[in-house]
Amino acid sequence: MRCLPFAVSCLLVAALVQPRAWAQEDGARVAAAPTVVHGLYNWVHSTADAERAFAFYRDVFGIELAPSPFIPGAAAPEGIRPLADVRGDRLIWNLTDTEGSRARTVFMRAPNTPFGLELSEFVDIAREARAANPWDPGASRLIFRVRDLAALAVKLAAHRAPTVTLQAAPVATSSGRAVLVRDPDGYLIEVREAAAAEANGAESPGEVVATAIGLTVADTGRALALYRDLLGFDVRERSQGDSAELVLNGLAAGRLERTVTVIPGSAIEVLFFEFTLPQNVTAQPFRWRIQDVGAPQFQLEVRGLDNLIERTRAAGYRFLSVGARPIERPFGRFVFAIDADNILVEYAEPAAQRSE
Repeated sequence: MRCLPFAVSCLLVAALVQPRAWAQEDGARVAAAPTVVHGLYNWVHSTADAERAFAFYRDVFGIELAPSPFIPGAAAPEGIRPLADVRGDRLIWNLTDTEGSRARTVFMRAPNTPFGLELSEFVDIAREARAANPWDPGASRLIFRVRDLAALAVKLAAHRAPTVTLQAAPVATSSGRAVLVRDPDGYLIEVREAAAAEANGAESPGEVVATAIGLTVADTGRALALYRDLLGFDVRERSQGDSAELVLNGLAAGRLERTVTVIPGSAIEVLFFEFTLPQNVTAQPFRWRIQDVGAPQFQLEVRGLDNLIERTRAAGYRFLSVGARPIERPFGRFVFAIDADNILVEYAEPAAQRSE
């Protein structure tokens, strides 16, 4: 994270190049070859109230409850367990370093999205609830491309979703009209209107035609040391956001560098955002605990977990899981690492692939 004198930042913004859209407008995306990573099960963020959060995503974006990806052959959604029925689980305590807590998860599925969305809620444990600014290192966002942004804006207003974008209205960017808002927990959601060709080419009906993940980092090169160099994320493009992209993110000046990557074994895009801020704006990096409201979590499908743990430790990364030891369930083994910006990265190795 860097800061610019205000006048200099305005000059830099005027010279920025025009970026492409984060996804190809015709909806066709090229998958990245698998590495030690073979895809993404779920993108997860923690919530203060699972029922309230799910109702928002259902009513605004048409997102539905989904079966657990960790129960073979599951067809029916799990539903949301009442808090009164949730019990503490020592395996979860060890996995997430949350001894004494109770936790529940909500599995969701968005239209035209090849990975699951998940809410996690922890109770009976201290947690922080600080809404992230888009430029805070460790902040994350969901990026939805939608058929009709105007119709979505009406729904967002009906739910009183706070708007981050300056002037509290969609802005015309080089890749379509867009707005940045917050869900009921303050979690960031970027909503972009899809091009007609992309919307028409979507495989299934529904307002959402594509979904990506955005991460704010203090230093892109440092972040890529894990995601590209260790995990094999495929870097597709680097660009600088124009003044409209800054307005989208609630800034009147500054600089935004974007790096588009694809998760190995998938066509899922992850965007890394690095902001250089004017002097009148400050960033507040996060040091996430999984129970904190808004805590971002990858749930990556991996192979060779033991070796990957050793390589991750040797590269200097910390682990959230107690003793960096994976827990084991019938489906497979799970362990949480922590990236350079304190984003939580879960390695999930299916039991059927242990021999690979």
